[in-house]
Amino acid sequence: MGVSADTVRTGRPPGGHSRYIGRVGGLAFALGIGAAMLTGTAVASAETSEPSSSSAESSAGPSATERESSKPTVESRSESDADADAESDASEDSDDADAPDESTEGAGDDVDDRASRNTTQPTEVEEPATGTSRAQAEAEEPSFFERIFDNKTPTISHNPADDTVIEGRVIGNLHPEDPDSTQLTYTATRPASGTVTIESDGTFTYTPGATYTGQDRFRVTVSDARSGFHIHGAAGLLNLFTFGLLGSSGHRSTQDVFIGSQRATVVSGLNSPVDFRFLPDGRILVAEKAGAIRVVEDGVLRTDPLITIAVRTESERGIGGLAVDPDFEDNGRIYVAYIAAETTRNTLSRFVVDGNTASFDAQLVESTLTAAPNHHGGALAFGPDGKLYWGVGDNASGSNAQNLANIHGKILRLNTDGTVPTDNPVLDGERTGIYAYGLRNPFRMTFTPTGELLVADVGAAAFEEVNNVVSGGNYGWPSSEGVCTSNCGGKIDPIYSYPRAGGAAITSVAVRRGKVFIADTVKGWITVLTCTPGYTSCGEATTFDPDAGATVVLAEGPDGALYQLIYQPGSLVRIELADAAPEQV
Repeated sequence: MGVSADTVRTGRPPGGHSRYIGRVGGLAFALGIGAAMLTGTAVASAETSEPSSSSAESSAGPSATERESSKPTVESRSESDADADAESDASEDSDDADAPDESTEGAGDDVDDRASRNTTQPTEVEEPATGTSRAQAEAEEPSFFERIFDNKTPTISHNPADDTVIEGRVIGNLHPEDPDSTQLTYTATRPASGTVTIESDGTFTYTPGATYTGQDRFRVTVSDARSGFHIHGAAGLLNLFTFGLLGSSGHRSTQDVFIGSQRATVVSGLNSPVDFRFLPDGRILVAEKAGAIRVVEDGVLRTDPLITIAVRTESERGIGGLAVDPDFEDNGRIYVAYIAAETTRNTLSRFVVDGNTASFDAQLVESTLTAAPNHHGGALAFGPDGKLYWGVGDNASGSNAQNLANIHGKILRLNTDGTVPTDNPVLDGERTGIYAYGLRNPFRMTFTPTGELLVADVGAAAFEEVNNVVSGGNYGWPSSEGVCTSNCGGKIDPIYSYPRAGGAAITSVAVRRGKVFIADTVKGWITVLTCTPGYTSCGEATTFDPDAGATVVLAEGPDGALYQLIYQPGSLVRIELADAAPEQV
């Protein structure tokens, strides 16, 4: 895949600015947590898995054209094999005390000390090939004296932005450099969530495993110790005559190699976007809080909006959600949830798209209550049953969530004309549009490949929640937040919750290949959850991106990539991941 100039790795969007936006930009639209969001420090630390201590080795030998017949690679080995080979290699290369460069170009964040503790001595392949890397072949030939007595230390320089994803595997290059050695060898620790092979020219292939969530890393050491007798200057001479006690052999250098997703901005310059959807023809619709529905076509944001809806925009008011009819190619219909300017009420309406314009078609639902400044939710999604689901916030009054006489604090389930499906639950003796209740601020929702409805519900003072919403379910608000601890009869606990320490707002939930991706616009991170079959509970939270920014939507695109909508600065980002094959749930 060609990498554009604005492509960066997942962990490194402009960190300081993104973190500022995550904490402050997210607050601009409140999300129903008030001044509490302004207290404390947002915590978003990566939870990288500890690598195995196993390592293996590859020799720089045949050129790329010869690799078909002789193909030295780095493979993961068992710990016992690595330990057995370590002693013999140590006699060749006494530079045990060499510390890897802490700046670790390409790894992005500071190197986890755990990886350093778990790196073993290099182990030998049984028949190491010999040869010259491309970097060596192109280098100016050093003099005999320089090659023997002032030999240069080999280096590697991996840049994650240069990696490509081919058929679910990451292909990269270590870019080895050594102008005066005839043979380089590579050793690598085993990645936490996959396997890696390294060719003699420094190219590598990373194959993700079932536990891969978008990021991994491994440590590679390059050595020229097998290139015949040579000394790396005065430090190498001192190391030789003191049997490794002083100086440095200079034979090796080490780098942590980061494997991650590739981020590319699809479009920027959006005005506080809140939702987006793909159209069957490849266009993307983006809803902006102030009422405009924008069109992205071939990566370009069209100047004129599809339509501009008259909305109230104070605090959380404005457009809340957007959905595209499953039969859009035949009927051109889209659905928008918003606070109407004329009535100041939560409203769900249908519009018809014609080319790059749209017109009002029908109002489907209108609240009976005047819209408060916040707690409007807005999540819209079509289920596999063809019904339209709408998440409506409690309108800044917790009691609404248990009041079955209004739509607030609820998930509604509707036909596409706004009527009530005949199989909706009967609640309090009446069948209405209410599908589930007891929610505070259901900001986003998604359906899993197996049909479960997952809802991200923004909390008040204690917890953020992911709920598996079922017909007739009561999710406890306002008497419970997070896991219920008292008077819990008839209430359903979230499948995942996390504390709001320092302010929080869970504003995204998406399912991709069996993993649940969630985002918090205040803390600024994207996290991946591993869930049980049927999504009855989730855990094993792994930070996917600690500096993702103020995410308001995550969704898988038709191309299999993960798309992220950022509230401020308004942009749509495409995140390409290497895929572990089958879905896990």
